[in-house]
Amino acid sequence: MHIEDDLRRPPPPRPYQPGNATLRVPAQGLAATLALLRRAGKRESGLFWYGQRDAMGNGEVAYIVAPRQRMTWGNYHISAEALAEIVHRLPDAWKPLAQIHSHPGSRVEHSNYDDRMASSRNALSLVFPSYGHGGEQFPSGVGVHEWQNGYWHLLGLSHVATRVMICSGNVKVADLR
Repeated sequence: MHIEDDLRRPPPPRPYQPGNATLRVPAQGLAATLALLRRAGKRESGLFWYGQRDAMGNGEVAYIVAPRQRMTWGNYHISAEALAEIVHRLPDAWKPLAQIHSHPGSRVEHSNYDDRMASSRNALSLVFPSYGHGGEQFPSGVGVHEWQNGYWHLLGLSHVATRVMICSGNVKVADLR
């Protein structure tokens, strides 16, 4: 397979339909996310946001973890075993709320590889540019994707503003890499 085949993907089969569920992430959690991504240096890295969801599907991030993984300049890989290590330690009520990874440049849309590597279609997928060194104020410059109708849709900034909100609070952070 040619590397371009992994980067380019077809357009969505149907337009995105805005969802209603919100994801709240404490400001401390956003800072920890950036620190974890930057700690990987000039390599793509993946991490996860976990927490509880209410009956309406709204969630609040309580735990941020970077599992064991293979990291390179252009992609990362988290094995099923490494993912199981973190999932088995979680309280029963905690669910995956978002999967996070970095890209080397400013492009924040999923690649075909990103689509295949997504661990959950029930969580948002966030892509941070420049290995977490993007200079814009969150959520500007960050790719926020939602699985819908068989496709990972890149949300526009207006949709992101109603879906992902910064809040106060604390999070637990673990770096297992």
